[in-house]
Amino acid sequence: TKLILLDSLLQECLQITINMPEQNGSLVANAKRRMTTEPGATEEIWKEMVYDKDITNDKVIDAYKVWAEAYDKDFAVVHPNRAEHMAVYLDELVKQYGMKKENLKILDVAAGTGLVGEELKKRGFRIQNITALDLCPDMLNVARKKKVYSKLIQSPFGSTMPKGMTARSYDCVIMCGGFAAGHVPLSSLHTMARLCKEGGFIINSMTKQYADFVEEYKQIDKYVEELEEEGTWQIMFRRILQNYTKGNQGLVHAMRINKKETKGPIAGESDAIILKGEDLVEQTKKRMSTENGPTTEIWKEMVYDKDISNDKVIGAYKVWAEAYDKDFAVVHPNRARHMADFLLEMVEGAGMKKENLTILDVAAGTGLVGEELKKVGFNVDRVTALDMCPDMLEVADKKGVYGKLIQSPFGTTMPNGIKARSYDCVIMCGGFAAGHVPLAR
Repeated sequence: TKLILLDSLLQECLQITINMPEQNGSLVANAKRRMTTEPGATEEIWKEMVYDKDITNDKVIDAYKVWAEAYDKDFAVVHPNRAEHMAVYLDELVKQYGMKKENLKILDVAAGTGLVGEELKKRGFRIQNITALDLCPDMLNVARKKKVYSKLIQSPFGSTMPKGMTARSYDCVIMCGGFAAGHVPLSSLHTMARLCKEGGFIINSMTKQYADFVEEYKQIDKYVEELEEEGTWQIMFRRILQNYTKGNQGLVHAMRINKKETKGPIAGESDAIILKGEDLVEQTKKRMSTENGPTTEIWKEMVYDKDISNDKVIGAYKVWAEAYDKDFAVVHPNRARHMADFLLEMVEGAGMKKENLTILDVAAGTGLVGEELKKVGFNVDRVTALDMCPDMLEVADKKGVYGKLIQSPFGTTMPNGIKARSYDCVIMCGGFAAGHVPLAR
């Protein structure tokens, strides 16, 4: 039996720069200066780090590196006894279900300086069975000195499981404070579930206001409920804590992992679905109207820039929509044919009748996949297109290869109006590109 605890992991950074150049006015330089010269500076630095919804993960990590030694003392000003409720709730759950806490092997992911580890020790969990995981080595060095862990691991945590960890390895997964601007992605909840054994517990604790102003976290309740609907877990409780940090409430979710069972209709069965269906942009608009074959350069600008925003991509697609098919043939001729061929091969191999299948084409764009599906005999009335850009969907609509069209983003949570287990086949061609669809779950 193993137990995972996640505290304040600083995610999605693949590497840590130990000797970081400082710039005047940078968050790191200010943090270092103010930590050593200004009493009570913690609250203001904390606001700079996590109340800025656009702060990057790299900046957060760098600030923690210089904050590590003073973190516990300073953070007590902002959030006294921040980890106590995690140990209390975990203790209650394991007692309720007859688990022996002294036998539980615990992994404290995003352990930070070990605040959760200290509380677990107080509640009788054996430190010999507790492992800490965090991305920041400086925070882990502080945790090491407390001697509340038997092992410490430096690793990121996010949409995929950390290297060396396998699914269903731990009894429970808990995270305290990981959901803050520039920290852990929402999809890490699903990773937590995958790491947890059947019958184990997931507990997540966060400052409630982050669910109000950090765009990704606004979907947390919906995401938790969706995972319950699809059979991943059963929600044990959702609680609001008062005075979680100074003047702020806390939000806590606790779940228990279910035995894996397929829910909903079986693929191939009939089931009714009710659906409702500036710079880069200016460059695209200008070059599309004046240059022959400019697609290659525009494509590079759109998807080879790893930091391009989704808004810029959508803006470019809006002006590119009408010329997309012709231009894109230069970059990727017959790009969608393989999708129809592979799908046909699989459904015929499974003995399904292609004309009866309901299909969702995610990131459908101008309908290139829909055209290929029609060519190989799939019923267009049973094929639904989903895309964020209305201009791209307008082009797709003219082709008559979809029964329904849905304008919606697609990511960590299901689009409004779409239910779990609704389609026989879900496909996506080209959605994973910079600034496009997130990996999520």
